[in-house]
Amino acid sequence: MKFKALLLFLFFVVSTFSQSEIYYFKDANSSLSYRNIAQEEFKPLNKQVLEKHSDATFWFKVTANKTDLNYIFRIKSIRATNAKAYQNLNEIKKLNNQRYSSFKFSRGSPIYIKVSSNFSSYFPVELNTVEDATFEEKIQLLIDGFYYGVAFLVILFSINYFYFFKDNSFLYHAFLLASLTLSFILSDGILHLFAVDEKNIEFLILLNYVILTYCSSKFANGFLLLDDYYPKVKNYTYIIGGAIILFVILFLIFKKNDLYIILGILTSIILLIYWFLGVLLFKENTHTKLFTFSYVIILFSGIDFYVLKNFGISLFETNATNLKIGGFIQIIILSFAVIYREKDLRKYNSLMKNEIIKFSEEIEQLTLQEEPIKIKLDVLSFREREIFNLIVSSKSNKEIAAEVNISVNTVKFHVKNIYGKLNIKSRKEVLTLKKVIKH
Repeated sequence: MKFKALLLFLFFVVSTFSQSEIYYFKDANSSLSYRNIAQEEFKPLNKQVLEKHSDATFWFKVTANKTDLNYIFRIKSIRATNAKAYQNLNEIKKLNNQRYSSFKFSRGSPIYIKVSSNFSSYFPVELNTVEDATFEEKIQLLIDGFYYGVAFLVILFSINYFYFFKDNSFLYHAFLLASLTLSFILSDGILHLFAVDEKNIEFLILLNYVILTYCSSKFANGFLLLDDYYPKVKNYTYIIGGAIILFVILFLIFKKNDLYIILGILTSIILLIYWFLGVLLFKENTHTKLFTFSYVIILFSGIDFYVLKNFGISLFETNATNLKIGGFIQIIILSFAVIYREKDLRKYNSLMKNEIIKFSEEIEQLTLQEEPIKIKLDVLSFREREIFNLIVSSKSNKEIAAEVNISVNTVKFHVKNIYGKLNIKSRKEVLTLKKVIKH
């Protein structure tokens, strides 16, 4: 175990220091080719390339090195599909069955990699030996497999709970986790391993925006009982949801990156609204607290990764691994939240049931007392009978005093005598006798 941990540590160290062998150049006008790029002055790549979307092309240069080892250069973004590599004026073919655009080469002479994207200019790159790159890919797939396995199990449990408890929150919880997991599958490039066409991947990405919006809305509305607290919120989220569908259609027609950015912003707004409502209802119960905590990491890291990076900004240096950590935390906490909600609802329903039973017993007891009370009414004086009839008519003490033309204190005195003679403790019991008085 210690040996494996040491290997993993060394792997990350090697990955970090290998970045110093990569240089980059921004071709703002996209006018250069592999034949003349070598004449340009490249800068050392100290951080990942992150700029707002433009028509610029980025070139990466891997310096020559006297070694017999082969290397792999990988661009860890599914958006970096327009990538080509050249060495000695010859094109290097992409590796097949890779999650991201990857190139294998020797280091006998410099290598130039040309990258552009129709989306954000975010190009996280890695340079490793074939052995280290293969080891890293295995580790990453192991992490991905663990996450997807946990997510799948929780989805199954949620569906199972829905079947037994007939609570729609469990079903929407399963749908929400499924849509989040699909987001990770797409961003991880898993579908590239199965040779899925780029157009189909793009369509799934757009479709998942709609699915994620719908599932998160249905789940949050039911889970937080927003129809009871903020019934008008649903109307506003429906408007935003309609706008999301509209921009998906517009993007499919016009293929404009600005439309894609707006799509991400609208989706983030809906998720932020529900998280903020969770904050407002934070003190209501335990499951609302858990809901609020579970969304923090995945929400803000998702905004950083899917929205801010389109503007060339990253507040948290979010990557696919950070997102999965946030997703895993959300799955665990949110699962407990759903269970707590079911527990709270059962407790509330039990209290309501007991109250109904208690009230029914009181009504039954009073009904059984109807005949004796008919007789007891004769013990009331004329004034007491007059006040009793006014109480049955739902008059307040002040109204009775005005109608009978006596003081409120005198009314209270008579009411006290009436309760004592009829063995009544409250006005509620008096009102149940309205039927008897009509006789």
